[in-house]
Amino acid sequence: MQQKIAELAGVSVRYGRQDVLSGIDLQIEQGEFLALVGPSGAGKSTLLRVLSGLQAPASGTVRRPEDDGGATRSVFQSPHLLPWRTVARNVRLGLEYRANDGRWLGGKTAADQRVREVLSDLGIGDLAGRYPAQLSGGQAQRVAVARAVVAGPSLLLLDEPFGALDPLTRADLQDWLRSVHARLGLSTVLVTHDLDEALLLGDRIGLLHAGPHPLEVVTSPVTRREQLTDGLARRELLARFSSPAERDDLGGDDSAAPAVPDSPADPRTASTRREALTITGSLALLAAPVIGSLLTSGDRRAATAATGPAGHGGGGGTAATLRIGYLPITDAAPLLLAHDSGEFGRRGITTPAPILYRGWAPLVEALQGGNVDIVHLLMPLAIQLRYDAKVPVKVLAWNHANGSALTVAKDVERVEDLAGTKVAVPAWFSVHNVVLQKLLRKAGIEAVLDTAPSAGARTTQLVVIPPADMPTALQSGSISGYIVAEPFCAAAEVLGIGKILRFTGDVWKDHACCVTVVRETLVRDNPDVALRATEAIIAAQLAIRADREASARRLSEGRYLPQPLPALERVFTTRRDPAYVTSGAIRHPEWESQRIDFQPHPYPGYTGELVRAMKETVVDANVTWLEHLDPAQVHGDLVATDISAAALDATGGLSAFGAARVRTEVIAP
Repeated sequence: MQQKIAELAGVSVRYGRQDVLSGIDLQIEQGEFLALVGPSGAGKSTLLRVLSGLQAPASGTVRRPEDDGGATRSVFQSPHLLPWRTVARNVRLGLEYRANDGRWLGGKTAADQRVREVLSDLGIGDLAGRYPAQLSGGQAQRVAVARAVVAGPSLLLLDEPFGALDPLTRADLQDWLRSVHARLGLSTVLVTHDLDEALLLGDRIGLLHAGPHPLEVVTSPVTRREQLTDGLARRELLARFSSPAERDDLGGDDSAAPAVPDSPADPRTASTRREALTITGSLALLAAPVIGSLLTSGDRRAATAATGPAGHGGGGGTAATLRIGYLPITDAAPLLLAHDSGEFGRRGITTPAPILYRGWAPLVEALQGGNVDIVHLLMPLAIQLRYDAKVPVKVLAWNHANGSALTVAKDVERVEDLAGTKVAVPAWFSVHNVVLQKLLRKAGIEAVLDTAPSAGARTTQLVVIPPADMPTALQSGSISGYIVAEPFCAAAEVLGIGKILRFTGDVWKDHACCVTVVRETLVRDNPDVALRATEAIIAAQLAIRADREASARRLSEGRYLPQPLPALERVFTTRRDPAYVTSGAIRHPEWESQRIDFQPHPYPGYTGELVRAMKETVVDANVTWLEHLDPAQVHGDLVATDISAAALDATGGLSAFGAARVRTEVIAP
């Protein structure tokens, strides 16, 4: 039988005449990870304060580690680091606190040695000499955890520590925290509003309901991140909250929602409360007659999508099934239209209805876990996955070129005007972040991550915001601009809430934003399937170039993308509008670049230049892996070059796209 670290028996907490907690019974065992979830106001943080000793119950008994000579330490959503202390000295505070109650007997030398050991053990030893202002949000939260565990507490309490982080950083921190918990033998209690986070991290999950109800404790069925991708575990957990208001607060009443969303625009398919609010808010902002028709019409695509007769396509080869995952942006157009037009089916590949994901992190998890087989991914996210996260991915082809822009508030006239303001990017490992920081450096502005903007400062704070949130944030004034894939830039123009300051394709000529990615096993074990899939994508790209207006309509009318048709048409059909040259959004009309273009060839020079650019780009992540990455070697390892070349040869070659096999990268911020 495991030892109990802490125990609550019949605990009630009352504020005035209202019971916040009532009759709570809970036992926390040595080494377990307990996640507490519940709607706002259910008393999650209050329960944590009771466990920490900061809140005395109105009734009931509490046994804490301190009663047996142990200790409890807490980590909050804000790291609360002292700005005048280095990371090492901030962590040493954990020992100084303990010295105050007589339980740390080591001297300064021993304390410093212990701090070095903990920083090294937690994988952040290289941060020891930095100050908080030099840390990213993820790094600062790691330091806060190190400060809490340095004195070897029996119980670690965490109150939504990752709530302010972007999805990819949050996923990285979740995995890191789980490894820290196991390596240090901690007993951990985590308060979270995120059901997926509770399922992933918790051995057990405590469910707190609104009002004075007993605590319900269940065992998490999830042991691996990929088990979250179909949403089943989350829906089963959500179904335990009987009140519609509770379910809505935790992510929407989707207990009956299908595993594969029928409509990309349906807020019930959102995997978190934040995403549900994002989708609902964005649809309200982007409201147009076409959106209404999309939401009320039946899923015509489900019965008529042309996937072609499996195994009988003109491309020959054995029949295969590939599941498509995508984000609702124009970057996904080749994958979606290769499915919609039957190009996959004609080559003996069955593609079920493409699965829409709300963010890059769940899309990556779905690919890694085998829930989808072929996706579009940001560059250089594909590089980070292969060399940092060790996810064995392969690039088959470029999805498209250009297709992004720096969109700003109407009163912003120059990049210099962004100094002292806040600008959003969709992900740290994105060509958007790379291009934005090139523009800022050219303007003499330093990109910062955790320093709030101030008047007169020659800095711009970068924040990660989901693309669907960006127009709303710009309209509200919480950001001065964003750089992201279309059609969110066109949407700002169509709605009159912002303007294009610079097209990314006018900074880095005809660069790749997204690439087509599969797991390496497909290339290794089924190269013929990978070849035919690449041919289908190339055929779809040629079809888009041949009729851009029809492609925009199909993406909208086929209910693949929820944005209004005018925004999609603007992206696909706008080309070198003189007004953009006059405004400075296009400074190189001689490049004759399309707003979004489509060609599949993965140029080696681009991959190498992108690796070099990443090394000078500020991101909220550990980038030590980049230091030893050879730009000249990455392309041959990351890209399935033989398959890409063979597929091009089989579909008319690069001449069909008016492109050459070799090019020199042109970058002009």
